[in-house]
Amino acid sequence: MVNHGKTIVFWSALIFIFSVSFRISVGIAKERITPPSRTHASENTVIIIRSQRIAAYNEAIKGFEEGCKGKNISIKAIYDLKGDIEECKRVIQTIKSEELKPRLIFAVGVLAATLAKEQFTDIPMIFCMVINHERFNLEGANVTGISSEASLEDQFAILKEILGTQKNVGVIYDPTKTGKIISEATAVAERFEFNLIKTEVLSEKEVAAALKNSIKGIDALWIVPDGTVVTKDSLDAIFKKTLKNRLPTFCTSSAIVKAGALISISPDYRYTGLQAAQLAQTLLNAPTTTSLGVKQPDKLTLTLNTQTAEIIGINLSSIKSRDDIVLYP
Repeated sequence: MVNHGKTIVFWSALIFIFSVSFRISVGIAKERITPPSRTHASENTVIIIRSQRIAAYNEAIKGFEEGCKGKNISIKAIYDLKGDIEECKRVIQTIKSEELKPRLIFAVGVLAATLAKEQFTDIPMIFCMVINHERFNLEGANVTGISSEASLEDQFAILKEILGTQKNVGVIYDPTKTGKIISEATAVAERFEFNLIKTEVLSEKEVAAALKNSIKGIDALWIVPDGTVVTKDSLDAIFKKTLKNRLPTFCTSSAIVKAGALISISPDYRYTGLQAAQLAQTLLNAPTTTSLGVKQPDKLTLTLNTQTAEIIGINLSSIKSRDDIVLYP
């Protein structure tokens, strides 16, 4: 069995990402950074709001900073969300009281994105790293974004490469949270010659029983970014059962792969930042354009748990040589 002791370091980041995505508590602290030169009114000034200091968010910001170099884009400050509502109020007031307003806000994570959308409706914003962004109504005249999930087509294309066709793919989901995703996925799965076996749950306590009742009739389990299903206890139960039954599991989070899933397809975080910088340049160079909509990530990464592959006895030699794959551990 997979040594879950080795995966415990991933749980704090994993549970943070999903719990924040479905139960928002807002608070902010700020981190000023020194601009490369004095900021003038003619410069394209940008501020960054980060939801939390975790590696994935930091990678996206590094990519954004890299992409802004040499593009006449001056990053004025970084504000880091900490969960303190009083600090949140102070930072909102600080940004609004600045004599020279930023021309664009780069918001990383769901707290940052919802804050920017609600508080700064007159400033174009770009968000990223928001799981299941549609749940948070992140759209508007000033809102641009990059999805944090690979497209359904990309996900099922990878599954087809691994499993072949004519397979039953199980999914456990809460219809109040991911019902729209599952509805869209049904047609996509059919195009890739998969039969999607759907099981609804309304609480975390129902997940283990739902898997037990469906596992004999499926060839793989698809783990969607659903806050009811993706909890530590639920994932522990899922991996215990799927490994015992030698059942492949796939998802859109490398953290879940490191916790025991077989394979994930997810955005390349650094490249997401680079993509955001390209969108920022487009918006800043065309002042009459305030929104470019929500884009699919330009570059994806596969993460494969080689331990899980060995336990379930699946041969993935055909994809191990891909240049977009990360092998774990």
